[in-house]
Amino acid sequence: MINFDFKNSNPYKSVRLSKNLLFRNAKLFRYFNLALCLLFFFWIILDFVTHFDLYAIEIPLGLLCLSLAFYLLFSLLDGFYQGKIKNPPIPRSAPDSNLADLLDFDAAQVFDLAYKFQRKFQIFPFNATLLFYSIVKTKNDLINFVSARLLLNTKELIKHIEWFLKQGFYQKSLAEQTFSEDFINTINQSFKIAQERKHQRISLGDLLIALCETDRIFHQILDQLQLSKEDIRNLIEWYEFLKEKQNESKKFWSYKNLLKKGSLAKDWAAGYTITLDEFALDWTKIIKQSNYPEIIGYKEEIDQLEHILASPELNNALIVGEPGVGTKNIIQALATKSALGLGLPETNYKRVVELQMSALLAKAQSLDEAEELLQKIFNEVVSSGNVILVIDEFHNYVGKKTGAGALDITSLLVPYLRMPQFPLVALTSYMGLHRDIEQNPSLLNYFVKIEVKEPNAQETQKMLEMEIPELESKYKRYISYQALKDLIKLSEKFITNVPFPKKAQELLEEVFVKTASKKQQWIMPEDIAYLVTQKTEIPVGKLEKEEKQILLNLEELIHRRIINQNEAVKEVSAALRRARAQIVERKKPMGSFLFLGPTGVGKTETAKALAEIYFGSEEKMIRLDMSEFQNIEDIPRLIGSPENEGLLTTPVRENPFSLVLLDEIEKAHLNILNLFLQVLDEGHITDGLGRKVDFKNTIIIATSNAGYKIILKALEKGNDLAKIKQPLLDHLFQEGIFRPEFVNRFDAVVLFRPLTKENLLDIAQLMLNKIKKGLEEKRIEFVITEALKEKVVELGYNITFGARNMRRVIQDKVEDAIAQALLKGEITPGTKFQINPEDFSIEIL
Repeated sequence: MINFDFKNSNPYKSVRLSKNLLFRNAKLFRYFNLALCLLFFFWIILDFVTHFDLYAIEIPLGLLCLSLAFYLLFSLLDGFYQGKIKNPPIPRSAPDSNLADLLDFDAAQVFDLAYKFQRKFQIFPFNATLLFYSIVKTKNDLINFVSARLLLNTKELIKHIEWFLKQGFYQKSLAEQTFSEDFINTINQSFKIAQERKHQRISLGDLLIALCETDRIFHQILDQLQLSKEDIRNLIEWYEFLKEKQNESKKFWSYKNLLKKGSLAKDWAAGYTITLDEFALDWTKIIKQSNYPEIIGYKEEIDQLEHILASPELNNALIVGEPGVGTKNIIQALATKSALGLGLPETNYKRVVELQMSALLAKAQSLDEAEELLQKIFNEVVSSGNVILVIDEFHNYVGKKTGAGALDITSLLVPYLRMPQFPLVALTSYMGLHRDIEQNPSLLNYFVKIEVKEPNAQETQKMLEMEIPELESKYKRYISYQALKDLIKLSEKFITNVPFPKKAQELLEEVFVKTASKKQQWIMPEDIAYLVTQKTEIPVGKLEKEEKQILLNLEELIHRRIINQNEAVKEVSAALRRARAQIVERKKPMGSFLFLGPTGVGKTETAKALAEIYFGSEEKMIRLDMSEFQNIEDIPRLIGSPENEGLLTTPVRENPFSLVLLDEIEKAHLNILNLFLQVLDEGHITDGLGRKVDFKNTIIIATSNAGYKIILKALEKGNDLAKIKQPLLDHLFQEGIFRPEFVNRFDAVVLFRPLTKENLLDIAQLMLNKIKKGLEEKRIEFVITEALKEKVVELGYNITFGARNMRRVIQDKVEDAIAQALLKGEITPGTKFQINPEDFSIEIL
């Protein structure tokens, strides 16, 4: 049980007092009397100017004093109402404290309403659904915000809850109890949530978060919307953030707002920077004009930057991050903290100024003039004493040969980098770092490197939530929470060549632009899916709906192309279903398989079939012949280098939703195999330029014919294929072909059996059917005979290469004969023919 006595609590008394008309309308009367004060004041001025007689202003002066008195009275009443009645004192905590005393005013109003509904519907005991009903019924800004973002029809919801309450689902045997078990859980949970969120009182938001789990109606709604308690919590925190910013902007007298006004003479103590200002982007001015925007994330990087700039010796920072990862956000945060005096003493009240090198080079008539301008700018920075200089794309101006519009500023810069009065923040990418800056170690020694991590999905969503109000105001469209959530999820999954937050911000801006021309008022999840499909050429919405059907019918779909290999197909399908069901949280690729078996039995064909079935086309397969990577020196060819793109990493960055086929994996160098340990285990790899390449949306298949003789011998003895696997793996480990830690990273090791004559005839049928289908489009009928299939098998199959040569036989014998007959006019639309297997001549039927 809990001690919750609402009617004997201070918040209840506050709610009762708030119903007093005097308190409720105090703010209205206050503003009314303020308006009267202004009216009478102008009356006095007008009379005095017109008559120049003090007696003429007696009446308006008296009225002014009276309205001013009433204004002060109602101001005191409103202040008392807002400050004391709405925030009654919290009793000292004790083991048996009344938890109702911890409710804030909005929550208390909900409980007052709930007790009225309890009497109206005669519901006993007091339960969680009754509380949820009362919350939905209140015309509270928070509830309006949440229901609007979730696209909830509150009228229909209220009808549904009323029907539920009238059915008497709560047992009458519990009527003697004051509170139901779900209500007790709600109060306990909301108290814990308030503590987690560092609230002194239990707010309406805390109650709503708790009801996500305790109230069956609310829980059902969230299940239907595919949302969780964390989503409701995020929505509430979004509303609270916007409300706090709105309230903060009204309090001009607050310390933070006064800081924003700045002081009169702080800049007078600094030197002039006339030349710098001509080619500068002043971040301090920008953030002041933007009302000091709040920066989400990057706390570690911002702290690190401040400490570097505050260092008395080496105070130059090199910020390294992929384009789009948000390096400029760190500069913006530095400028904000510095302008408000919220940083370290050494960085406070400094101007953060970005040197526009491209503008400088465009203005200079020659490289000599450009160097003179730079010399002046650097001297101004030193003499001013209050400038933190920023140079973006730093790699473009160091390590280059001077000439033809390029300028290497290294020799100019180095003398200044030694001075503590010259704090420099340089921005670069990993490619620029490795390709240009690292080539000059002496220059790099003057910098402390800060690597910027990509913000996670939660941080990115917070950033977008800050940007959304401005976009909604601009485009007169609104985005639902489900659409925002899908935007984050789909951009993370399908747009992997651009980091967060840039890819999400660009997608958000685009979806507002696209929907601005439509009549719809709200941006829906379908709009996000459509836009991602356009950008990636991946049928996103369709893919997610069809994926389940593909997985459930995977064996049948693969067998349309693969003959025999029942065990292999079954094992691949089962492993892929387990991986995609995500019973356990998974960071690996969608599926990873090691195919073992003789040459020409269908290993590569199975990979092609999977690419076509799962990704829509064989072109979605990235194929690497691993026999080309037999030396350790081949690693840069695989993962890239400053000079060359990676044969593995670049295609995956450009087409993240694809199948990667590693053919003849046993021929690769062992160190190259070790690279794949991270890919198979963590779903990503770092390329030769320091960029993270994501493999989470790939299927990885490695093929090998190592140890195939063991398979052949075992099957000749009649052994079951499943019993062969472990002896085969033991042999591969003993021979040092593969290491156990490499093989164990795969979702499944799949064995392929040799093909029988019946299998080969079926394969020949599949290959010939492709020709038959092509000719049908020309209205030509090709009759495939058993004799022809047997001849193709006879010429195309051998024990070493399996069925691999059959395709070449069909190409050289069958396709060539048909091509010649078409060119000679022997076969025309309406013709029916077969091929003589002895000499591959055309026989018209």
